Amino acid sequence: MARQRLEAFLENPQPTRPIPCADCGLCRWGDHCESQWQAEDSLFNVANITRTQVKKLEAAGITTMERLAGLDHPIRGMAETTRARLVAQARLQHARKTGAPAFELREAEPGKGFDLLPAPQPGDFFYDIEGDPHYEGGLEYLHGVWFDGQFKAFWAHDHGAEARALADLLEFFRQRLAAHPEARIYHYAAYEITALRRLTAQYGIGEAFLDRLLRERRFVDLFAVVRGALIGSEANYSIKSMEAFYGRVREGEVKTAGGSVVAYELWRETGEQTILDEIEDYNRIDCISTEELRDWLVSIRPAAPWPMLATDAGDKEVEQDADKQALRARLAASGLPQERQDMLFNLGLFHKREAKPAQWAVFDSAGKDEDELIDDLDALAGLQAIGPAEPVKRSVLRRYRFPLQETKLRAGRKATVPVIDGPPATVSIEELDRSQRIIAIKAGAAKAHLLTDRLTLHPDWPLNTDVIAAALRDVIDDQCGMRRLTALDDLLARAAPRLVTERRADLLDGADPLTGTIAAIAAMDGTVLPIQGPPGTGKTYVTARAILALVRQGHRVGVASNSHEAIRNVLMGCLATQDDGDPVLGLCIGHKVSSGEDGYPDGCAGVIRSTANDDSLWSRAHVVGGTAFFLPVRSTSRRSIGSSSMKPGKWGWPIWSPWGAARATSS
Repeated sequence: MARQRLEAFLENPQPTRPIPCADCGLCRWGDHCESQWQAEDSLFNVANITRTQVKKLEAAGITTMERLAGLDHPIRGMAETTRARLVAQARLQHARKTGAPAFELREAEPGKGFDLLPAPQPGDFFYDIEGDPHYEGGLEYLHGVWFDGQFKAFWAHDHGAEARALADLLEFFRQRLAAHPEARIYHYAAYEITALRRLTAQYGIGEAFLDRLLRERRFVDLFAVVRGALIGSEANYSIKSMEAFYGRVREGEVKTAGGSVVAYELWRETGEQTILDEIEDYNRIDCISTEELRDWLVSIRPAAPWPMLATDAGDKEVEQDADKQALRARLAASGLPQERQDMLFNLGLFHKREAKPAQWAVFDSAGKDEDELIDDLDALAGLQAIGPAEPVKRSVLRRYRFPLQETKLRAGRKATVPVIDGPPATVSIEELDRSQRIIAIKAGAAKAHLLTDRLTLHPDWPLNTDVIAAALRDVIDDQCGMRRLTALDDLLARAAPRLVTERRADLLDGADPLTGTIAAIAAMDGTVLPIQGPPGTGKTYVTARAILALVRQGHRVGVASNSHEAIRNVLMGCLATQDDGDPVLGLCIGHKVSSGEDGYPDGCAGVIRSTANDDSLWSRAHVVGGTAFFLPVRSTSRRSIGSSSMKPGKWGWPIWSPWGAARATSS
């Protein structure tokens, strides 16, 4: 069949056309594609239009920019606000072909556009990065800052220098803001913030300081101001295109970000200093242009209150740094090998670092336009209320209709909604009918005002992992002290399992895999025994039989995983083993689940489920299943045995699972 399709295509090839993608700026076919779009007056020429929007317009017979400019009727599946913006964009761009640059101000929206532009302050400075994605691991090779008519460059040509340049840059930021407490850091588009987040986490440099700058809203993204405030006549919204409005004309060899990367790669081959000089001059002009754009935006800004800095977050920075330094000092005084110290240090900071990207994603989503979020699976955009909010006990519920779009959000989950001058607030999704495109959202009475007539839902905040992080700190304390958690110590040391029987190279002692594994597990002496195998090789079969053998010997067994599905699989395996003969009389199996929809078969009574942490079930059950969020809060007999199960095809504990369970188990 495949050969027939290939031969049919070669005999009668179907016409193709270029479609824009993220790599167009680096592609050797870029000029060819651009010329074709221009010749066709393609919809892809419309600034900030998406592929999905192009498909909807073409399905309605709108195939050129000129036709879009004259569109005066709704488009199926497209929000009216989106249609109006695209029509205005096409009209301005079409007129630009024969006229001067022009722009229109968009309707003001709280927290968007000019609401993000602060009043100019003494000491404001302007920041731009040049990065090379082709360098192994990526490299931010130049940070440039323009301030008080001066330019300062921070160069890096390898990862060691990249870390040093980051430290020097952040120290410059600190000194500058100390001298000018009201100053802001201006940049254009999200790349600078994304890069700083990545670099500070990668090198462990300035994480708390960057968090402080973000909390205080020191950074001002002028691209977000432009996108939310106006519609311009230029082909795109790059800072080079925006320069048409304030009269800057580019000169020099390097004129684009893609050109900067190409030039830098050439320097790595030739070592010619003049190439670096040209790149630095390009970066300097970008920084100066950012200041000029800021001044132009201030000049066209309608009269309104200026946004203010958020509350000083210096105390939070001090707290974060003190915690980090205390952990490092505790480990340094422990006498542990340096490799073990480094591992435990990173584990101690793991959950805070892991939470940051999810937290940033919430803020980033809340800062995007509705048009951008229509194609974002983590959001649900363009909700329009179809009735007033209704009281439900001590909460309120409101129903909305939403445009056609895909989303990961579903009933029973939570999402966030924007809050002016505050972090997004969590609401509950009570109902979600995808066929009718109707959603019901519930919020507490104090949040009722957030359920406005028009709404967009954003991702929810990450799960609170404090209980796991606390268990991990207890593990670190044990490692720095008496090291009583011997099973975990063996895991960290990659030590061979210790058995109450004599040490032997063959853990199975010549027995068949099932009998030998059960015997080895029963003989574990405060240690850890990994069992690895691909799907279908009997891990669950062996595990279930080993668990029941331990229960017969008087042990209580914990089954831990990052997945309720994996836990359920093992517990159901235990029930199946009961039916194979020699059942454990009075066997009690409990599973701490998170909701009523636990995935068990209807009528399954062999596994008792509960959503309560303090249920008496956990004290009497012979086998207890729970995720890493549950086991750290349980305290059981030292005769307890910890078991971890992974989904088929996966190996290795989730990084937090053994640490939390270690306090409750001996092996």
